[in-house]
Amino acid sequence: MNENELQELLAKALDAADPVPDFVTEAAKAAYTWRTIDAELAELVFDSLGQEPVGVRGAESARQVTFRAPGVEIEMMVLAEGKRRLVGQLVPPQEAAVELRHGDTVRDARTDSLGRFSFDSVPTGPVQVVVTTSDGSRVVTDWMVV
Repeated sequence: MNENELQELLAKALDAADPVPDFVTEAAKAAYTWRTIDAELAELVFDSLGQEPVGVRGAESARQVTFRAPGVEIEMMVLAEGKRRLVGQLVPPQEAAVELRHGDTVRDARTDSLGRFSFDSVPTGPVQVVVTTSDGSRVVTDWMVV
């Protein structure tokens, strides 16, 4: 018997001897919905990292990512020519406050009337973007490494 078969056998034995009550499963599912209590988590729907560019010069220095949440998309491009720069746009266009988080550092920007924003001199490493729209709703992207 290999390790996977042993784990499967143990899981079946434990489930038969002491199954998880239905109310515990339902409570766990309900608790999971609280992850967006103060902000909607934007889902990564596109990342150009690892995709082979076709017929584009300098494509290795630009990364495009798109995050989607109910009612808004956050389209961003990370430019690595010279100092690293992050430029983005909200779709549909709207005015909002935008935060760029990197470690303990938080930088603020505002979108223009077309929903565009940018951050200069972005350090390498994990970053997160938080958008607060004019109606007060917040959208948070997952962390991504730039």
